[in-house]
Amino acid sequence: MKCPKCGAWNTAYLPRCTRCGAPLEENTQKQQLSWEEAMHKKKPSLQVVQFDPEDDTPVVPASNGDEAFDPDELDRAALTDEMEALKARREEGSRRLAQMKDQAVRVRRSIQEAQVVRPVPEASDRPAYDGDGVVIRRRQQARQAQYAENLSDEATQPEEKGNAPDSYGYFGDPAETPLTYVDDEETDAPIYYDGYTPDSGDQGALTDEEYMPRRIQTRAAREDAYETLGTGKRKKNRAVRIVLTLCAVLLCCALVGAGGVLAARHFVLSQGIQVRRDNETNIVVSETTVDGMPAHTLTIYGKENATVYLREMQSTYVIADGKVEVTVPDYMWYDTESSTYATPVETDTMDVTITPFIRYSQEGDQYQLDPIEFTVDVPLSPIYLLKPTTMHAEVGVSIFEVSINVQKGSTVIIDGTNVSTLIRETGNVSKNVQVLPVGDNTISISVKSKYCRENKMEVTLYRAPQEIPLELDATVLVEWNYEPITNEKYEAATEEERAKMQRPSISGTTLPGATITVEFPHENLKVDPVTGSFSFTPLFSKLGNNDVVIRASYEGKADSVITHTVYYMPNADIYTRRAWDLDSQYTDLINYINIRKGTIYTGTGTVERIISSTPQMAIMNIGSETFEKLVMIENSSKTTWEVGTKYKIYGDAYGLYDNMPRLTVRYTYLAE
Repeated sequence: MKCPKCGAWNTAYLPRCTRCGAPLEENTQKQQLSWEEAMHKKKPSLQVVQFDPEDDTPVVPASNGDEAFDPDELDRAALTDEMEALKARREEGSRRLAQMKDQAVRVRRSIQEAQVVRPVPEASDRPAYDGDGVVIRRRQQARQAQYAENLSDEATQPEEKGNAPDSYGYFGDPAETPLTYVDDEETDAPIYYDGYTPDSGDQGALTDEEYMPRRIQTRAAREDAYETLGTGKRKKNRAVRIVLTLCAVLLCCALVGAGGVLAARHFVLSQGIQVRRDNETNIVVSETTVDGMPAHTLTIYGKENATVYLREMQSTYVIADGKVEVTVPDYMWYDTESSTYATPVETDTMDVTITPFIRYSQEGDQYQLDPIEFTVDVPLSPIYLLKPTTMHAEVGVSIFEVSINVQKGSTVIIDGTNVSTLIRETGNVSKNVQVLPVGDNTISISVKSKYCRENKMEVTLYRAPQEIPLELDATVLVEWNYEPITNEKYEAATEEERAKMQRPSISGTTLPGATITVEFPHENLKVDPVTGSFSFTPLFSKLGNNDVVIRASYEGKADSVITHTVYYMPNADIYTRRAWDLDSQYTDLINYINIRKGTIYTGTGTVERIISSTPQMAIMNIGSETFEKLVMIENSSKTTWEVGTKYKIYGDAYGLYDNMPRLTVRYTYLAE
């Protein structure tokens, strides 16, 4: 409630202002505003207009006495003034609240920084100091007496004060001689500290000017009641409270200590159990093999039914009969094609670390054990260079066959071309590469075998620069599997027979006007002097590799020479028809091996043992159990031999090996 005289805000139930004592009449009656009554209590009326279809004049029913609300008749100026007044009142209230908060802060700061000053005795009849409580009570009574005197002055001079006499409450004995009164607004006035620190939001935090009489009366009554108690009783109550507080503190400390002891005991017991269980767990690593490949076996000893989890392998195992064995091939750690958790490496060895975790029960926690560490060997994909035989070779051909031996199922890339599908049963694979007359020609080879890391190799083929350019066509033949046909036989044949004939041909280009010479049995040499192209038909008589030498000559320039190798091997139908019986010709072949080189033989026998795998070489017995006839055979067929298996072979004589005939086998068949 706002005082109409001084403008101070008061509690709603007070009849008078706490600052100036003016009566608060608005508390008993509420002033009604004109705009509120006009807008909230007035009801609009309803008018119904009816129209006659034949009459254009509207029929308006009689009014029921309630006039409709007309916004045009509203006094908008008065409404604007009232809204401005409300706005000003709200701003004044905000300012007052900020002022009260600032006063509360100043009072709190003054209490904290106050100095206790003993009041000076005010009368000769009080020579001795009566205590803080008595002095405070007398000081309050003096202030109330001063307040009552001000009220009496207002009652005697109503025309000056404009206030009614104060009859609210009783504030002590006004007849008692008051204490010396000091205005609180004086900056040099002493500070009297009564030992009372009000709580936040308490009315005691107000200043002396805003201190309400009801609060003073209640506090004075409480101090009077407190003063009537004896000093001994107060001390006794204080001692009891101290003792109770101390007991409560000790009880809390005891409870906290007991809880800490229980928690520590539980932790120690759990750690002890874990240490005991971990001591029961033991891991042993041993080397073994899986399908002929190196591997490691992890033997984990531990508590029955405990669960072991290997993080790197992402697998879980249960201990049964006191242990669990886990066998892991070594290639699972480095071969990315065989394992999802493998890591590609380029070194000969790899350090493996496995982190095991153990769980002793389904509901229990999972504990980490000591890491398992061991080293595995990382094998390199095998590559056996067959042709050329060295990493650096000097050649005189434009098309050279690079041949290697690898494991079956390997991924082979030669000179940028994937030739994995061309791997034979023996593991041999080859590719014809172009060799330019520019010096060194580098041929790259890459092999990735199963369970091995990738192996890379570079072969350098040197071909001397030429003054006369001489090159063979890219499609020139490198292998001939048919019987060569001479010109006489070709000329004597009919047109139908010629269409079925297979005639080998070698073609190329050289400098126009150059002379081409072929240093190999051949027929039908043709040279075009304008374009420099040439072609001829070679006549093969030697089985296996045949070196065809081609020379180009030009006046004033050095000759250019190309040596082209062609592998001549007639098909099985032609080859097998030339074969001699090896069993009956065994002694004759040994005695006349130099004459019989290149002669084709056939025999049936059992493979006794394998001497070499690349190329595959074996000892075969074509005789009987009582009389052995051993033959050293080299496998150039598409069948891989196995020990103890009986085969029928076709091959040409090569020489002797430890007093045994040596044959190069071209075709192999299983014997019944």
